Amino acid sequence: MEIVSIPIDRLRPHPRNSNVMPPDRFKKLVTHLETTGRYPPIVVRPLGDEYQVLDGHHRVQALQQLDRPTARCDVWDVDDDGALLLLATLNRLEGRDDPRKRAALLGELSGRFDAKSLPERLPEDAGRLKKLLRLNELMPPPRPPRAIGDMPVALHFFLLPRLRSAVEKRLREHGGPRESALLTLLGVAEEAS
Repeated sequence: MEIVSIPIDRLRPHPRNSNVMPPDRFKKLVTHLETTGRYPPIVVRPLGDEYQVLDGHHRVQALQQLDRPTARCDVWDVDDDGALLLLATLNRLEGRDDPRKRAALLGELSGRFDAKSLPERLPEDAGRLKKLLRLNELMPPPRPPRAIGDMPVALHFFLLPRLRSAVEKRLREHGGPRESALLTLLGVAEEAS
């Protein structure tokens, strides 16, 4: 893959682009590009002396707003059908954040950047950011993974219905989690801890 620099005035939006960005997010995109200058390459296809944008319409608009003369582009050689297919997929093929992982990431960012500037830099508004940071504070630290020999194993045995009822009754009398009650009744509770 070769990334090339193409003059902004030679980039044309595809007329069938259906992806829209809310104004507040677009403003954050502009701020990001202005402060960092970093962005994924714009995906374009050659069209005569110009290039048609297949992915990155908002990045192109933001670069235009910032009066940037060129854009970093990845040029794909696709026909009209391929261009339509890419338009229909590129802006839709994305994952979703795991809230806990997002909260942990934002927690780390809040320790490195001024908390007041984060809502201006991130897609979340101040209220959502505050909730995610609170979630990060409430999350217990991750436990180290267990060694294979320390992993729990399933224990199965079969009882006749009358014996099952008696065992179930004794477990209920003991109280607590069934596994703990069973270990206590078997006399191996201390060995298990």
